[in-house]
Amino acid sequence: MSLTRRLLSFSTIPAFSALIPFLVLPVLARAAGVDAWVAIAVGQSVGGFLALAVALGLNVQGPTLVALAPAEKRAELFARGTRARILILLPALVIGAVAAWLLAPNGSEIDAALMAVAITLGGLTSSWYLIGLGTPLPLIGFELLPRAVATGLGGIAVVLGGSALVWTYPVLLIVAILGGVVGYARRVVPLGALLTGWRDAMRFGRRQLSAAGTEVVSGAYTALAVSIVTLGASTAQAGVYVSGDKLWRMGQTVVGAQGNALQGWVVEDDRAHFGARVRRALVLHAGLGILGFAGFAFVGPWLTTALFGVGIDRMTALLFGVATFCLSMSTATGRHVLIAWGLPRRVFASVVVGAVVGVPTSLLLAGQLGAVGGAAGLAAAEGSVLVVQAVMILLSRGTRMNRQEAQT
Repeated sequence: MSLTRRLLSFSTIPAFSALIPFLVLPVLARAAGVDAWVAIAVGQSVGGFLALAVALGLNVQGPTLVALAPAEKRAELFARGTRARILILLPALVIGAVAAWLLAPNGSEIDAALMAVAITLGGLTSSWYLIGLGTPLPLIGFELLPRAVATGLGGIAVVLGGSALVWTYPVLLIVAILGGVVGYARRVVPLGALLTGWRDAMRFGRRQLSAAGTEVVSGAYTALAVSIVTLGASTAQAGVYVSGDKLWRMGQTVVGAQGNALQGWVVEDDRAHFGARVRRALVLHAGLGILGFAGFAFVGPWLTTALFGVGIDRMTALLFGVATFCLSMSTATGRHVLIAWGLPRRVFASVVVGAVVGVPTSLLLAGQLGAVGGAAGLAAAEGSVLVVQAVMILLSRGTRMNRQEAQT
């Protein structure tokens, strides 16, 4: 598949998927009240973090594994990846429901718990496999459309019943996600094949620990950001941060989609065009990051007010924009350079630095500055990751050049 088709397919489809929640989020903010708005956001935050654990690093490394695997081995790779994730899913669902219940505002606990379950189930997505195959259309039928229908019906229920029917949105989403996952899995392998071979699944899981650790640690300052801010700030300030976070999530999804679309392309043909393709990937991610920064800086406050009725201030918008740019660039430096070089542990080390910087900064500043402090912590985390990865690339490149000179 050409680069243009990859970008149009694997960036556009997830972008529409990211837009789906905007069908119901403005309704929640206005028809159900701030408590329900924060509760759903807490459930999404906790579930988003646990979904990264369930995904087992396949969002980072999976497309490359599929792209480099022989065609006859790919179905079994899908089966192993799915079995390994099922092992993690069951405890993650329990942990997510309990954590979201405890963090939610009084009276909205069940809404938060159900949303955490729904989003955690999203870790079973087949997108990593389809991206590696270069086959985007099943993403529409098995993931995009079912979630759009569930979201639309959930929005109607909230309009009709207000806060009393908020629970219908996550319940419908649970049905849509499970249906899509099972529906596509049946096309690849017999469903019975996903319920056997658990030892092989555990071995596969152990090999994915580095990539999984990268996703989980980064989730400590991205996916869990809302939960961290909720702990440190008032409900009103948490509501302001949630508005900015929703735009950030949309940008994060688009950045990740472009990163996935380019990941298999960079290493295709046995890395014959690796250098030139990496440079193009860096330029494309720089352009996307600048676009994200500009979007937050110029229209962020107005857009959040128009959509949610709770707008972010200019400084919060600028900090979210900085985080978006840094995330876009570190997606390229991490996935397209360090992971392609076979250095996933260095990517893991960089996100550990991001977590060490971002989590305490967000918690401390959110208590003092509210939404601005939470956004500052997020920007500090993403900036730290980018700086560390850039230094690692320069050092690794120098080492590689010295080895090549020694060999000649």
